[in-house]
Amino acid sequence: MTEFDSPIALFVHKRPEHARKTLEAISRNEGAGRSKLFIFSDGLPDDASEGEKKALFKVRQLIRERHWCGKIEIIESVVNKGLAQSICDGINLVLEKYERVIVLEDDLETSTGFLKYMNNALDMYQNENRVFQISGFMVKNRSWVSQTGFLRVSTSWGWATWRRAWKFYRTDARNLLREVDLRGRVEFDLDGYSFHYDELKRNVTGELNTWAVLWYASIFLNNGMCLYPRRTLVRNMGFDGTGTHCHKSKSNYFHKMPIVEQISVELGSIKENKQYLQAMQRHYRRLYQEWTGTRYRDRVLNKIHKIYL
Repeated sequence: MTEFDSPIALFVHKRPEHARKTLEAISRNEGAGRSKLFIFSDGLPDDASEGEKKALFKVRQLIRERHWCGKIEIIESVVNKGLAQSICDGINLVLEKYERVIVLEDDLETSTGFLKYMNNALDMYQNENRVFQISGFMVKNRSWVSQTGFLRVSTSWGWATWRRAWKFYRTDARNLLREVDLRGRVEFDLDGYSFHYDELKRNVTGELNTWAVLWYASIFLNNGMCLYPRRTLVRNMGFDGTGTHCHKSKSNYFHKMPIVEQISVELGSIKENKQYLQAMQRHYRRLYQEWTGTRYRDRVLNKIHKIYL
C-alpha cells in the first residue's frame, strides 16, 4: 500500500450510542493510526421526526469529536439515500481512489486485531481472482478448525474487498434471481439451510431493498469465494430494534458473541471449507428454530404457557 493501510469506509446514520462504540473500537485497533477512515453520514427523509433530527445531529458531532484514525474524510448526504444506496455509493467512491476497501456499519464492534487481520488477508489474496471478499465476522465454529477458511457465501458484518472483485457487483435483482435459478437454488441456500434465495426474491418483488444479497449472488454466479476467520473479530450490536434490517432478537446470541483479538491468516487452497460450511449451516438452522419457535426451549415454554392459561 501507500503511506496508509487499506482505507476504511464507515456508514453512520442516526444511532449515536452505537456509532460511538464502533468508532472507539476502531480507534483501539492495531494499525488505526495508519488507516484512512471515510465516514459516510446519510441524510434524513423529509418527514423525519425531531428525535431523528437530534440523533443525526449528535452523530455528526460525534464523528468530528476526535481523530479516530490516522486520517479522516467525512462525506455527509443532504438527502436520505437509504442504507443500500449509501453503502454502494460509498464503496464506489473509495474504490475510485484505492484498490481495496474495508467496510463497516455503525453497529459493529471490532476487536483490536480486526484491521491487522483484514490488511494481512487483503495482501495475501490480492491477486487471487476467485477470492471476492474477506470477512471479519464468523458464526460459532469448532475450536480445532484452521485459522481461516473459505465459504461461497458473503457477509455484511465487517468485510473487505478489492476493486477487481467489486466490479462484478450487480443490482439487477430480477436477472440475478433468474441466473441463480439456473445455477441452483439449493446450492445458493448453502445446500438448503439458509434463506438467501427468499431474500433475493423479495428484492425482486419490492418487499426488500438490500444490497448484501445482491453482492452474494454476484459472487456466487462468478464462482467466487469469501475468506472467514475461525472465530469472529466482529460483534453486531444492532439486534436491539434500531437496525434497518437487524430487527430485535429474541436472544442475546449476536450481542454476547465473544470476539477474538487475533487471527492468523493462512494461505490455503481456494475451495470451500467443509467445517466452516457446517458451522454456517448450524447457524442458519438455529436461526430458523428461533424464528419459528421450534427450539427445544421454545417448545417447553409453549407447553408450560398452555398449562397455565
